[in-house]
Amino acid sequence: MDRQIIILTTDKRQQKLAELFEEAVQIPGEEEVLNCEAPCEKIYVLPTPVSKMSRNPEMVEKLKQELIKWSNFGSIELKVFGGAMDMEWRSFLEIYNISYWDFMDLPEVIEGNGWITAEATIAEVLLQSDTSIYGQKVLVTGYGCCGEKIAKLFGKLGAKVIVAARRETVRERIRKDGFLAVDFEDMKNEMVNVETVINTVPSLVLTEECIEQMPQGSLIIDIASKPGGTDFEAAKRFGVKSKLALGLPGIYTTTSSALLLKKALSKYAPLPENVRGDKLWIFQIII
Repeated sequence: MDRQIIILTTDKRQQKLAELFEEAVQIPGEEEVLNCEAPCEKIYVLPTPVSKMSRNPEMVEKLKQELIKWSNFGSIELKVFGGAMDMEWRSFLEIYNISYWDFMDLPEVIEGNGWITAEATIAEVLLQSDTSIYGQKVLVTGYGCCGEKIAKLFGKLGAKVIVAARRETVRERIRKDGFLAVDFEDMKNEMVNVETVINTVPSLVLTEECIEQMPQGSLIIDIASKPGGTDFEAAKRFGVKSKLALGLPGIYTTTSSALLLKKALSKYAPLPENVRGDKLWIFQIII
Protein backbone atom coordinates (compact mmCIF):
# COMPACT_ATOMS: atom_id res chain seq x y z
CA MET A 1 0.00 0.00 0.00
CA ASP A 2 1.26 3.47 -0.85
CA ARG A 3 1.91 6.04 1.85
CA GLN A 4 1.05 9.72 1.82
CA ILE A 5 2.77 12.19 4.12
CA ILE A 6 0.88 15.45 4.07
CA ILE A 7 2.96 18.30 5.51
CA LEU A 8 1.11 21.46 6.49
CA THR A 9 3.80 24.03 5.78
CA THR A 10 4.07 27.29 7.72
CA ASP A 11 7.84 27.79 7.78
CA LYS A 12 11.10 26.55 6.30
CA ARG A 13 11.34 23.76 8.88
CA GLN A 14 8.43 21.90 7.26
CA GLN A 15 9.82 22.59 3.80
CA LYS A 16 13.16 21.15 4.85
CA LEU A 17 11.43 18.13 6.41
CA ALA A 18 9.83 17.29 3.07
CA GLU A 19 13.21 17.59 1.32
CA LEU A 20 14.77 15.11 3.75
CA PHE A 21 12.56 12.31 2.38
CA GLU A 22 14.77 11.82 -0.69
CA GLU A 23 12.97 8.61 -1.70
CA ALA A 24 9.62 10.36 -1.92
CA VAL A 25 7.67 11.69 -4.86
CA GLN A 26 7.41 15.39 -4.01
CA ILE A 27 4.20 17.23 -4.84
CA PRO A 28 4.40 20.75 -3.40
CA GLY A 29 1.41 23.06 -3.05
CA GLU A 30 -1.29 20.51 -3.92
CA GLU A 31 -4.28 21.26 -1.74
CA GLU A 32 -6.22 18.71 -3.80
CA VAL A 33 -4.46 15.96 -1.84
CA LEU A 34 -7.11 16.46 0.83
CA ASN A 35 -9.63 15.12 -1.65
CA CYS A 36 -7.50 12.19 -2.79
CA GLU A 37 -9.47 8.93 -2.60
CA ALA A 38 -6.48 6.61 -2.98
CA PRO A 39 -6.39 3.75 -0.43
CA CYS A 40 -3.12 4.36 1.37
CA GLU A 41 -1.63 5.09 4.74
CA LYS A 42 -2.05 8.78 5.50
CA ILE A 43 0.29 10.70 7.80
CA TYR A 44 -0.49 14.34 8.49
CA VAL A 45 2.30 16.55 9.85
CA LEU A 46 0.87 19.71 11.39
CA PRO A 47 3.01 22.78 12.13
CA THR A 48 5.07 23.37 15.25
CA PRO A 49 3.38 24.96 17.07
CA VAL A 50 0.01 23.77 15.77
CA SER A 51 -1.46 27.18 16.67
CA LYS A 52 0.16 28.56 13.50
CA MET A 53 -2.67 26.95 11.55
CA SER A 54 -5.08 29.55 12.93
CA ARG A 55 -3.91 31.91 10.20
CA ASN A 56 -5.97 29.86 7.73
CA PRO A 57 -9.24 28.78 9.42
CA GLU A 58 -10.76 27.57 6.14
CA MET A 59 -7.89 25.14 5.64
CA VAL A 60 -8.17 23.96 9.25
CA GLU A 61 -11.86 23.19 8.81
CA LYS A 62 -11.22 21.38 5.52
CA LEU A 63 -8.45 19.36 7.11
CA LYS A 64 -10.66 18.35 10.02
CA GLN A 65 -13.40 17.21 7.67
CA GLU A 66 -10.89 15.06 5.76
CA LEU A 67 -9.59 13.54 8.99
CA ILE A 68 -13.15 12.70 10.02
CA LYS A 69 -13.77 11.10 6.63
CA TRP A 70 -10.64 8.94 6.71
CA SER A 71 -11.23 7.94 10.33
CA ASN A 72 -14.34 6.08 9.10
CA PHE A 73 -12.29 3.89 6.73
CA GLY A 74 -11.08 0.93 8.76
CA SER A 75 -8.72 -0.14 5.97
CA ILE A 76 -6.79 3.15 6.04
CA GLU A 77 -4.14 3.74 8.70
CA LEU A 78 -4.33 7.37 9.82
CA LYS A 79 -1.70 9.17 11.92
CA VAL A 80 -1.33 12.81 12.92
CA PHE A 81 1.82 14.54 14.17
CA GLY A 82 2.26 18.13 15.33
CA GLY A 83 4.04 20.30 17.83
CA ALA A 84 2.56 21.85 20.99
CA MET A 85 -0.98 20.66 20.27
CA ASP A 86 -3.63 22.50 22.25
CA MET A 87 -6.54 20.79 24.01
CA GLU A 88 -8.91 21.58 21.15
CA TRP A 89 -6.84 19.55 18.69
CA ARG A 90 -6.17 16.74 21.18
CA SER A 91 -9.86 16.46 21.99
CA PHE A 92 -10.82 16.45 18.32
CA LEU A 93 -8.40 13.64 17.50
CA GLU A 94 -9.44 11.58 20.52
CA ILE A 95 -13.15 11.94 19.73
CA TYR A 96 -12.57 10.39 16.29
CA ASN A 97 -10.09 7.82 17.61
CA ILE A 98 -7.26 9.14 15.43
CA SER A 99 -3.74 8.21 16.51
CA TYR A 100 -1.62 11.28 17.17
CA TRP A 101 1.78 12.27 18.53
CA ASP A 102 2.84 15.67 19.83
CA PHE A 103 6.47 16.25 18.89
CA MET A 104 6.93 18.29 22.07
CA ASP A 105 6.00 15.23 24.17
CA LEU A 106 8.50 12.87 22.53
CA PRO A 107 11.89 12.32 24.20
CA GLU A 108 13.47 12.05 20.74
CA VAL A 109 12.54 15.68 20.16
CA ILE A 110 12.42 17.36 23.57
CA GLU A 111 16.13 17.44 24.43
CA GLY A 112 17.39 18.45 21.01
CA ASN A 113 14.60 20.96 20.54
CA GLY A 114 15.51 22.58 23.85
CA TRP A 115 19.03 23.38 22.68
CA ILE A 116 17.87 24.40 19.22
CA THR A 117 15.26 26.70 20.74
CA ALA A 118 17.85 28.22 23.06
CA GLU A 119 20.18 29.00 20.14
CA ALA A 120 17.30 30.45 18.14
CA THR A 121 16.25 32.58 21.12
CA ILE A 122 19.75 34.04 21.33
CA ALA A 123 19.55 34.85 17.62
CA GLU A 124 16.18 36.56 18.09
CA VAL A 125 17.49 38.64 21.00
CA LEU A 126 20.46 39.81 18.94
CA LEU A 127 18.13 40.65 16.07
CA GLN A 128 15.77 42.69 18.26
CA SER A 129 18.43 44.47 20.33
CA ASP A 130 21.54 46.54 19.65
CA THR A 131 23.12 45.61 22.99
CA SER A 132 25.69 42.89 23.60
CA ILE A 133 24.52 39.96 25.70
CA TYR A 134 27.79 40.01 27.64
CA GLY A 135 27.23 41.75 30.96
CA GLN A 136 23.46 42.07 30.52
CA LYS A 137 21.04 41.39 33.36
CA VAL A 138 18.75 38.72 31.87
CA LEU A 139 15.65 37.21 33.47
CA VAL A 140 14.35 33.82 32.31
CA THR A 141 10.89 32.75 33.46
CA GLY A 142 10.51 29.01 33.86
CA TYR A 143 13.18 26.31 34.08
CA GLY A 144 11.76 23.53 31.98
CA CYS A 145 13.60 21.95 29.06
CA CYS A 146 13.81 25.21 27.08
CA GLY A 147 14.14 27.61 30.02
CA GLU A 148 17.06 25.70 31.49
CA LYS A 149 19.01 25.63 28.24
CA ILE A 150 18.25 29.28 27.48
CA ALA A 151 19.57 30.29 30.91
CA LYS A 152 22.72 28.21 30.42
CA LEU A 153 23.47 29.67 26.98
CA PHE A 154 22.97 33.23 28.22
CA GLY A 155 25.26 32.42 31.14
CA LYS A 156 27.96 31.07 28.84
CA LEU A 157 27.77 34.33 26.86
CA GLY A 158 28.49 36.34 29.98
CA ALA A 159 25.01 37.49 30.97
CA LYS A 160 23.98 37.91 34.61
CA VAL A 161 21.12 35.41 34.67
CA ILE A 162 18.14 35.35 37.01
CA VAL A 163 15.56 32.56 36.75
CA ALA A 164 12.01 32.65 38.10
CA ALA A 165 10.43 29.34 39.11
CA ARG A 166 7.44 28.38 41.25
CA ARG A 167 8.74 25.32 43.12
CA GLU A 168 11.50 25.53 45.70
CA THR A 169 12.96 22.22 44.49
CA VAL A 170 13.41 23.78 41.03
CA ARG A 171 14.90 26.95 42.54
CA GLU A 172 17.43 24.80 44.40
CA ARG A 173 18.47 23.25 41.08
CA ILE A 174 18.74 26.71 39.52
CA ARG A 175 21.06 27.86 42.30
CA LYS A 176 23.17 24.71 41.91
CA ASP A 177 23.52 25.59 38.21
CA GLY A 178 24.99 28.94 39.24
CA PHE A 179 22.06 31.32 38.71
CA LEU A 180 20.06 33.55 41.02
CA ALA A 181 16.64 31.95 41.61
CA VAL A 182 13.47 33.80 42.57
CA ASP A 183 9.84 32.94 43.14
CA PHE A 184 7.34 34.46 40.70
CA GLU A 185 5.82 36.37 43.62
CA ASP A 186 9.15 38.14 44.17
CA MET A 187 10.05 38.54 40.50
CA LYS A 188 9.02 42.20 40.21
CA ASN A 189 11.76 43.14 42.69
CA GLU A 190 14.36 41.85 40.22
CA MET A 191 12.99 43.63 37.16
CA VAL A 192 14.84 46.87 37.79
CA ASN A 193 17.78 47.17 35.35
CA VAL A 194 16.80 43.95 33.58
CA GLU A 195 17.65 44.46 29.91
CA THR A 196 16.19 41.24 28.50
CA VAL A 197 13.41 38.93 29.69
CA ILE A 198 12.76 35.54 28.10
CA ASN A 199 9.41 34.00 28.98
CA THR A 200 8.83 30.26 28.57
CA VAL A 201 5.68 29.99 30.72
CA PRO A 202 2.34 29.68 28.84
CA SER A 203 0.35 31.68 31.40
CA LEU A 204 0.35 35.33 32.42
CA VAL A 205 3.50 35.81 34.52
CA LEU A 206 4.87 39.07 33.07
CA THR A 207 2.12 41.24 34.46
CA GLU A 208 1.70 45.02 34.30
CA GLU A 209 3.09 45.24 37.82
CA CYS A 210 6.29 43.44 36.75
CA ILE A 211 6.73 45.21 33.42
CA GLU A 212 6.34 48.63 35.07
CA GLN A 213 9.63 48.02 36.88
CA MET A 214 11.58 47.43 33.65
CA PRO A 215 13.66 50.21 32.07
CA GLN A 216 12.31 51.82 28.91
CA GLY A 217 13.87 50.24 25.85
CA SER A 218 14.35 46.85 27.49
CA LEU A 219 13.25 43.72 25.66
CA ILE A 220 10.83 40.84 26.26
CA ILE A 221 10.98 37.76 24.03
CA ASP A 222 8.06 35.46 24.78
CA ILE A 223 8.47 31.96 23.34
CA ALA A 224 5.57 30.35 25.25
CA SER A 225 2.62 28.87 23.41
CA LYS A 226 0.08 31.37 22.14
CA PRO A 227 -1.05 33.75 23.68
CA GLY A 228 2.17 33.68 25.68
CA GLY A 229 2.68 34.88 29.23
CA THR A 230 3.18 38.62 28.73
CA ASP A 231 0.89 41.61 29.13
CA PHE A 232 1.84 43.03 25.73
CA GLU A 233 -0.38 46.09 26.12
CA ALA A 234 1.38 47.00 29.35
CA ALA A 235 4.75 46.55 27.66
CA LYS A 236 3.72 48.98 24.95
CA ARG A 237 2.53 51.56 27.49
CA PHE A 238 5.76 51.41 29.48
CA GLY A 239 8.06 51.58 26.46
CA VAL A 240 9.27 47.99 26.71
CA LYS A 241 9.83 46.23 23.41
CA SER A 242 8.06 42.87 23.36
CA LYS A 243 7.50 40.07 20.89
CA LEU A 244 5.60 36.78 20.93
CA ALA A 245 8.18 34.70 19.08
CA LEU A 246 6.67 31.33 18.19
CA GLY A 247 8.45 28.55 16.33
CA LEU A 248 11.91 30.15 16.41
CA PRO A 249 13.64 26.89 15.37
CA GLY A 250 11.59 27.05 12.16
CA ILE A 251 13.24 30.39 11.42
CA TYR A 252 16.84 30.04 12.54
CA THR A 253 17.75 26.33 12.69
CA THR A 254 15.60 24.77 9.99
CA THR A 255 17.77 21.81 9.00
CA SER A 256 18.51 20.68 12.55
CA SER A 257 14.86 21.12 13.51
CA ALA A 258 13.66 19.13 10.50
CA LEU A 259 16.09 16.30 11.28
CA LEU A 260 14.61 16.03 14.77
CA LEU A 261 11.11 15.76 13.35
CA LYS A 262 12.13 13.20 10.75
CA LYS A 263 13.78 11.09 13.46
CA ALA A 264 10.51 11.04 15.39
CA LEU A 265 8.47 10.24 12.29
CA SER A 266 10.83 7.41 11.42
CA LYS A 267 10.30 5.88 14.87
CA TYR A 268 6.54 6.29 15.27
CA ALA A 269 5.56 5.91 11.60
CA PRO A 270 8.35 3.67 10.22
CA LEU A 271 8.51 2.76 6.56
CA PRO A 272 7.90 -0.94 5.80
CA GLU A 273 11.09 -2.94 5.32
CA ASN A 274 9.89 -4.25 1.95
CA VAL A 275 8.18 -1.47 0.02
CA ARG A 276 8.76 -3.02 -3.44
CA GLY A 277 6.36 -1.19 -5.76
CA ASP A 278 4.81 0.97 -3.06
CA LYS A 279 5.36 4.71 -3.23
CA LEU A 280 6.00 7.33 -0.60
CA TRP A 281 4.25 10.54 -1.57
CA ILE A 282 5.05 13.89 0.03
CA PHE A 283 2.46 16.63 -0.30
CA GLN A 284 3.11 20.13 0.97
CA ILE A 285 0.17 22.41 1.68
CA ILE A 286 1.25 26.01 2.17
CA ILE A 287 -0.73 27.72 4.91
